[in-house]
Amino acid sequence: MESGARLPLLSRDWGARTWVEGTKAPGCALHRRRIGQPCLRTALGLAAWLTLGGGAVAKTYETREGALRRVFGPEARLERRTDFLAAAALDSARSLAGAPIPSSHISYHEAWRGDSLLGRAYLDTHVVRNEHETLLIVLDPEGRTREVDIMAFDEPEDYLPPRPWLLALQQRTLSKHLRPGDGVDAISGATLSARAATAAVRRVLALDRVLHGSHGGKG
Repeated sequence: MESGARLPLLSRDWGARTWVEGTKAPGCALHRRRIGQPCLRTALGLAAWLTLGGGAVAKTYETREGALRRVFGPEARLERRTDFLAAAALDSARSLAGAPIPSSHISYHEAWRGDSLLGRAYLDTHVVRNEHETLLIVLDPEGRTREVDIMAFDEPEDYLPPRPWLLALQQRTLSKHLRPGDGVDAISGATLSARAATAAVRRVLALDRVLHGSHGGKG
């Protein structure tokens, strides 16, 4: 993986900490600044060593390249895309996600094999309890979730969502029921982790629907 990769981020006004591309905090391996918000990393630029403030090193489980090749295969062609939402489209995404999305600048990756689209990939970084996690959220060409994986997690591992629970988030379309205790099982002892993960999935699905449309699937 390349050294010093810059991470294009879409910041979100969600009442916690955020990293934004283009600034660098002292002692931090990422270009970032804290502005009191979490963030949606809409391009796959997760550093192999994700360093948080105060010199603490986040628990990083997989590199960007490894995750992409695992999901899409070694022969897939990866292309970065950047879109800008008009005001009406941004309002629609906010309504669908059920949460504010302050930025209209959205970057993500598409994976191709020849002329066939394999899917789109997003990273979402957010606070779970007091610390951050980063999820890789991959959608198929129809806008359904194909993969939801934890890339980095800085909370105690007792709060990690179990793998079977993450697998249950596959093949989902956007729905107001995509919440723990409703359309998704709650996790005993990790309620905030379940809420954070399902909120991240809704955010990505909402933006992808506005940008690309969507089709059927279980919500």
